[in-house]
Amino acid sequence: MTKSIQFMVFAIMVVVSQQMFAQTSEKTLLKTEQLAARLGLNAEQKAELDKELKAAQEARKQRMEQFRTMREELRRDAFVERQEQRERMKALLTPEQLAKLEELKGRRGEAIQRMQREDKGRHFDGPRQPMRFKRHMLKRRMELRKSVRKDGGR
Repeated sequence: MTKSIQFMVFAIMVVVSQQMFAQTSEKTLLKTEQLAARLGLNAEQKAELDKELKAAQEARKQRMEQFRTMREELRRDAFVERQEQRERMKALLTPEQLAKLEELKGRRGEAIQRMQREDKGRHFDGPRQPMRFKRHMLKRRMELRKSVRKDGGR
């Protein structure tokens, strides 16, 4: 549940950051000029529109800063949570079991890195590219799981 909340917050931050960086003050002025020309605004209306667009830009900047703060807090919380889980695992497992767990984690990390290196140069073309890539990655993951089971899943 925590990961899904973190993912949603991250997705919101990405969307907001794209909006924030897409509209600089020059773009605000350009947008004001474009809207003024299309709508036939007078000078007073143009000034009010410019003020409104700049206020909206400032509000987006403030929200983005809040999201950055939230993201940092979530990262810290996740780190603390992982540390606490490690401590609970240390208390639960015997030293031999703990060593075996660390070995399994190391194998998994090495396999993932190897898979990423191997897949780095591959490119998929065509309209079905994402689906082909997903099938490829699922196949690779299944191979990885089988190899980990054979090696350490006794």
